[in-house]
Amino acid sequence: MNQKKEINPTRILIFGYISIIIIGAILLSLPIATNNGISLVDAIFTSTSALCVTGLIVKDTATDFTLFGKFVILLLIQIGGLGYMTLSTSFFFFLGKKISLRERMLFKESINFLSYDNLMRFAWRIFRITFVVEMIGAVLFYFSFVKRFSPPVALCHAIFHSVSAFCNAGFSTFSENLMLFSKLWSVPLIASILVITGGIGFIVISDTYYILIKRERKELSLHSKIVLKTTFILLLVGTLFIFFYEGQKSLAQYSLPMKIIHSFFQAVTPRTAGFNTINIASFSNITIFLLIVFMFIGASSGGTGGGVKTSTFSLMLIWMKELLFGRYKNDVTTMKKRIPQEQAMRSFLLISLSASLIFIAFFLILLFDDAQPLKLLFEIFSAFGTVGLSLGSVINPACSYACDLSPAGKLILIFMMLTGKVGTLTLGSALIKPHSYDFSYPEEPIVIG
Repeated sequence: MNQKKEINPTRILIFGYISIIIIGAILLSLPIATNNGISLVDAIFTSTSALCVTGLIVKDTATDFTLFGKFVILLLIQIGGLGYMTLSTSFFFFLGKKISLRERMLFKESINFLSYDNLMRFAWRIFRITFVVEMIGAVLFYFSFVKRFSPPVALCHAIFHSVSAFCNAGFSTFSENLMLFSKLWSVPLIASILVITGGIGFIVISDTYYILIKRERKELSLHSKIVLKTTFILLLVGTLFIFFYEGQKSLAQYSLPMKIIHSFFQAVTPRTAGFNTINIASFSNITIFLLIVFMFIGASSGGTGGGVKTSTFSLMLIWMKELLFGRYKNDVTTMKKRIPQEQAMRSFLLISLSASLIFIAFFLILLFDDAQPLKLLFEIFSAFGTVGLSLGSVINPACSYACDLSPAGKLILIFMMLTGKVGTLTLGSALIKPHSYDFSYPEEPIVIG
């Protein structure tokens, strides 16, 4: 019997993200990246927020960063949205090169893919989908922005916001975020479509493409069905709740059509996008609580956002329902399909660990900072969900509440953003020491006599 050390792709994956964060922080620390300089912690925070497509800011992206600095942030957002393994795999596929088994394992881990089949082709498809969708989004944004800015400036803003929206980053080149366009219907609708498209995941997009466009399949996969159904329900519940509860409060100044649009938009953005067309600090406490729940759930597996993911949340609810009504046996059954018991238990474990980690972070930051509890809790959920929404800074109204925290508090949020990006279970498996396992060569009889 031989001993073989198990390859731990999650460690390599996380090391890759940390390396890119450090490179990004170094670039943002250069004099040509900012107008008034930036501290090391703030540079790391901004780099992490961009790569993890979060959108929490401790420096005003619009005024504190130069054109070069904004380009670095945009590049980090694009790398984070696609995933650096997706980019490298797409590049090798474009050149007609093959990738090793370890690289296949890394790519599969990074996008939560279920099999090793056609991984390189799938990576190239992700790259093409991203390019096409972001290009269309930039064109649509341009026609809205050009009414207010000169064509070159409008084009730069359009490209930045298209990438930021599709990657669910929430970064904006406007100090007021998208509140500058709160009277327009076009900007929030374009952003919503991009956010939803990026958030549902490339697996669902690819699935839908092969059914609606190529007509090579007749039915969506179970994963796609669960994601689309859960996304629709969350958006419907969020839109109706915000419309009826905030309609005569924070949305009172808007016309009926704009109330509907803002309600829909603010139901979309907590699902890891982080844009806002109105000041969410003006929301009621119950609405803020709903946003926290949405931020915790997040986007979908294989997408550009974070959180525990819609499929995880949905599977846990299905499992709990079967347990409650005594229908649970060995596997979870939904939509005439069976889901392995192990996945149901993993969903419960993931949600439990994530919630525990959030409250540990909340406790630790309170040790270092005399913070406002509701604002801080909202900020931590936003960091973990890689959302970027914030109840606002006291020091700088254009920044997130993280701006008011000490360096220690910011470092804890950096850890939460990275955890939200790679996943709680992924981080856990990376921290666990890889074990050796026994293996033996296959047995094969021979003819004797």
